[in-house]
Amino acid sequence: MKHGFALPALLLLGLALAACSRDLPTATNGPTTAAERIATSESAKHSDARVFTAAGDINAGVNAFRDALGTLNPNLPGSVGSGRREINWDAVPAANTDTNDFPVDFFNQPAPGRARGAVFSTPGTGFRVSDNNFTDLNLEFANEFVFFSPIRTFAAVGSNRMTQTFFVPGSNTPAISTGFGVVFSDVDREGSASIRLLDSQGRSLGRYEAPVAPGGLSFVGVVFPTARVASVEIKSGEAPIAAGARDVSNRRGDDDDDDDAVVGVGLATASDDDRDHHGARRRDLVIMDDFIYGEPIAAPGVTIRSSVGLDSLRAGGGPGR
Repeated sequence: MKHGFALPALLLLGLALAACSRDLPTATNGPTTAAERIATSESAKHSDARVFTAAGDINAGVNAFRDALGTLNPNLPGSVGSGRREINWDAVPAANTDTNDFPVDFFNQPAPGRARGAVFSTPGTGFRVSDNNFTDLNLEFANEFVFFSPIRTFAAVGSNRMTQTFFVPGSNTPAISTGFGVVFSDVDREGSASIRLLDSQGRSLGRYEAPVAPGGLSFVGVVFPTARVASVEIKSGEAPIAAGARDVSNRRGDDDDDDDAVVGVGLATASDDDRDHHGARRRDLVIMDDFIYGEPIAAPGVTIRSSVGLDSLRAGGGPGR
């Protein structure tokens, strides 16, 4: 009886442990190394998405993402059908740097070097490329932001949100891409920086968050096996970069949006140091560096879905068009 009972019990125990092990998360190498994972939550239905994230030393993660997209293509008009294009802002001339009217189609103009198939829009008032990590707006930003590729960085003006829409480089022909990734600087809170990919019908392909890296760099990128991304909505921080704005890690001064405090994921409470003298929760300010994405290819029949029409975007493009 004793032996007859012990064997089934051991078998049951083994089966139970095996079942539990399938529910355990796979260990990773920690937040400072590249991590590729399967999308979850909103993006679970897109199980063929390959998601790359990295924080701190992001080089390995960024390079793995580049390899997944393919060869870097020259920035010439027209599409070569595969590979990738990149924007690191360092080709932006001085005339379009440290101003609030960076042309939204600068990287879709039909000229070598600028033909990269990217047009921007924002619910804010414009865009700004900086060659000093925005310290001309606030000297304290020197202690907050760093660049990935020297020396220029990027942010929307008047909003923490923007959209990149894909076109066949140097043309008005709507396009789709295999994926998109972005480098963020100084992500202090979970959920402060993210990308949401959309297909040509405006349907979500998932929202993906960049990992936290206070005072350092974060990266998130998503690749699909086939081209399907028509646009990308980017959230960079909890409030816009602006003169007088204070980052949560500045530990002093008012926020530029005191009346809309939000509790982030995993931060149900905030310490006294994270609140201004009105008791409102300070905002996490984030800027952007490199944009990396799959070669934009023509998408016949695509309807452009954007908060601002392309004609309006081009009309408001500013100097240097």
